[in-house]
Amino acid sequence: KQENKMIKQGKKRCDVCIIGAGPAALATLSAIHEPYTLDSMTPNQVNSASESIRYNKGVGPSTKKVCVVDPSGDWLGRWNDNFDRLGIEYLRSPALAHPDHFDINSLLAYAVANDRENELVESGCAQIRKLFGLGQTQVGLWKLPSTRLFRDFCIHLAKQLKHEFVKGMAVDLTRNDNGGNEDESTSYTVTLANGSEINCNSVVLALGPTGTPVTPAKLCNVPKDRLIQWPKMKEHLKSHHKRVLVVGGGLTAVQVAQYCLRSGRKVVLCSRRPLVERHFDIDTCWFDKRSANLQISEFYHQSEAERLTALKEVRGGGSVPPIYMNDVRKWQRSGELSVLNGVEPEYMESTVDGRVVIGMGKEQMTFDFIILACGIKPDCTANQLVRSYQEKSPVKLVGGFPSVSVDLEWSKNLFVVGALASLNVGPDSGNIMGARRAAAIVANALECKAWLRDSDSRGALSNRYDHLFWDEEDSSCCSSDSDSE
Repeated sequence: KQENKMIKQGKKRCDVCIIGAGPAALATLSAIHEPYTLDSMTPNQVNSASESIRYNKGVGPSTKKVCVVDPSGDWLGRWNDNFDRLGIEYLRSPALAHPDHFDINSLLAYAVANDRENELVESGCAQIRKLFGLGQTQVGLWKLPSTRLFRDFCIHLAKQLKHEFVKGMAVDLTRNDNGGNEDESTSYTVTLANGSEINCNSVVLALGPTGTPVTPAKLCNVPKDRLIQWPKMKEHLKSHHKRVLVVGGGLTAVQVAQYCLRSGRKVVLCSRRPLVERHFDIDTCWFDKRSANLQISEFYHQSEAERLTALKEVRGGGSVPPIYMNDVRKWQRSGELSVLNGVEPEYMESTVDGRVVIGMGKEQMTFDFIILACGIKPDCTANQLVRSYQEKSPVKLVGGFPSVSVDLEWSKNLFVVGALASLNVGPDSGNIMGARRAAAIVANALECKAWLRDSDSRGALSNRYDHLFWDEEDSSCCSSDSDSE
């Protein structure tokens, strides 16, 4: 196991610097170091790859020196904070969605090996008729892992992958490109908030969703001490706030409402449209291996404007899994929760004791506090690091997303994964499955898997008949010999 070192100041040098420490960053680290993946190789190819690693020096796992930069100082820092803040016990994503590049079965295998199968709960997908023929639903890959199981699995995975963890906030990124010649080697300098620097050949931005939290226009005048975006609710929600309005129509809004209900408050959940009940935030066809490649191909072959439209349509403004909707109905029956659909809340006035009066269509309601969970408006420049680099090396922005290359390059050897790669990866880019796919693209661009196609080392994906063909030099030699005869 690799003991990950920490640096606080000075200069460091590495081959690849990954900025961010969430699931997308861990998926990228895994894709860089794992010699191959079982997901897309036949058993014969896997055996051939194993033999190549055993008998050929210089092939197999990448030797790249990787450092990971994040202010939390540990893996999944912000992810853990958000899950703990909302008290989320189970992931929405199935067990086949995880950061391990090597094997799609590894999270399930980890649960079995550690006698923790009871931390996998049915998602209901096994009952979907179109998934009946998919073996993954029968072995448990579509079950939902507990938050604790997923967190422990990721920690276990990170310990197996060689890297150096740098605690700090990346605030500036400078390209050192030898006069701007794309043919010459390119390097980057990552500057941290404490002034220390990291010099590297390549950078991967794995920053998570980036944008501006949405505040409904008719609630903008609510006094600031009575209105908050959900990530800050624990710091501002007080014991005397007994009647709470939660605004939003997706899973996060429901989770915020659940948190308030569990703490003994009465809640009104207000959504501009009826809550949509769906297992995942995108259709299962994006997860189903029989149809996923078609979905990805059709998405990629659209114009960028069409892709932006597709991102919005596929995700549909948020949805709620059946397991949560059942809980919503239970709270509604108890009388503690009211759900209002198709209503746009409007601030009317404040009472003498500071409570707010909100117009709900034809009636008015009074609340102690309002929590917003309306999502974010995508805007990559809301992140300081991205904004500063966009000023130095601007790229076209479409709907707040950077327009990057097919290899997810912003500029030479600067890659984006996760939500930042949405225009190229698809509507699941911000999800673990999309992050996993993006990580594989980046690893291929960094030539971490090039040995698999190398005929000289008999790579598992190389042309086994390549030695039967002559190159031009061999052919010309034979031709001249023949002529001399």
